[in-house]
Amino acid sequence: MIIKVNNLDKFYKSKQVLKNINFEISTPSIMGLVGPNGAGKTTLMNCITNLINYQNGDIEILGKSNKDAEIFKEISFMQDNRVLYPYLTGYDHLKYICDIQNIDYKEIKNISEKIGINSYLNMKTKEYSLGMKQHLLIAMAIINKPKLIIMDEPLNGLDPDSIIATRELIKELHNDGTTILISSHSLSELDLITSDIIFIKNGEIVIENDYTNMDSIEDRYKKIYG
Repeated sequence: MIIKVNNLDKFYKSKQVLKNINFEISTPSIMGLVGPNGAGKTTLMNCITNLINYQNGDIEILGKSNKDAEIFKEISFMQDNRVLYPYLTGYDHLKYICDIQNIDYKEIKNISEKIGINSYLNMKTKEYSLGMKQHLLIAMAIINKPKLIIMDEPLNGLDPDSIIATRELIKELHNDGTTILISSHSLSELDLITSDIIFIKNGEIVIENDYTNMDSIEDRYKKIYG
C-alpha cells in the first residue's frame, strides 16, 4: 500500500474543511487531485504529509503511519515557492536536502543537469522568476529518488516548453516505479498523464456515477462543479 487515508476529518476552529476523506493508492500510479480553489486539496496534502494536525482519521504511507519520520526518506512533497529561502541559492537548497537525507553531493549536479537549472543554480532565489523557482522545487522533490512524490501545482508559472518537459519527467518517474499524487488546475495536462482522479468539492471526495472512460477530465469537472 502506497497511500491509505481512512475517515479523515480536518477542522479549522469550528469550520470543517475535510469531511470523512477515504481513498487509497495501492500500486505505482499517477493520481490527480482536482477541485476549485478552497476545495481542500492543499489541506489534504498537508495532512497526508503530517505538516498539519487533523482531528479524526488514520493515514498510512508505504505501510507506515504518516507520523513516522522515517517515511520522509522515501517520499517528498513539492509545495509552493513560499518554502524557498530568498537569501539562499538554489545550490544551498539542494545541499541542505543532501545533508539531511545523506545524499552524495554529486546528485546536485545530476539533478541540475536533468532539470536544466545549472545556469542559475548559484543565484539567490530572491532573484528567480516564478518558472525558475518551480524548476528548483521540482529538483528538490526528486533528488532523493523517492517512491512517492506529492506535487502541489507543479506546472504553475511554467512556459509551454517547461510544461512539456515536466510532463515527460513525471511519466519517466512513474515508469521507474514512482507514485505521483499531483494537484493541478491544468486539466488538459492531467488528462495526458494521470491514471485516476480524485475530485474534491467542499472538503469531500465526489463519487462519480455518470461518466464514461471517454469523458475528459474537463467534461467530468464541468459535471461536478457546473
